[in-house]
Amino acid sequence: MEKISKLERPVGLASAFIILNVVDGLLTHILDGRGGYELNPPMRYVLEQQSMGLFWTVKIGAVMVCTWLLLLLANKYPGQIRMLFLVIVIGMTGVCVFNGIGLAL
Repeated sequence: MEKISKLERPVGLASAFIILNVVDGLLTHILDGRGGYELNPPMRYVLEQQSMGLFWTVKIGAVMVCTWLLLLLANKYPGQIRMLFLVIVIGMTGVCVFNGIGLAL
């Protein structure tokens, strides 16, 4: 298997994905405190447990595992993984904007 150079790895997009998930978690926490509704069923269940420690463990744990697995796959499929990261970063940006609009209303 040919190693790809450091510059070809989607590390910047992976970092953006992690940061956007932290922002999403913060916005979700604020909106939950204001009576908001979590649309993601597994995370809704976690929020219903009333434990922010559990919420952050699940949220960041899942994001880190997914990011790590995708970065491992980037050695074999660099173009496809870069594109996938781009799509999920755009998606998470939309989620954060949606949550931000919910805060503004």
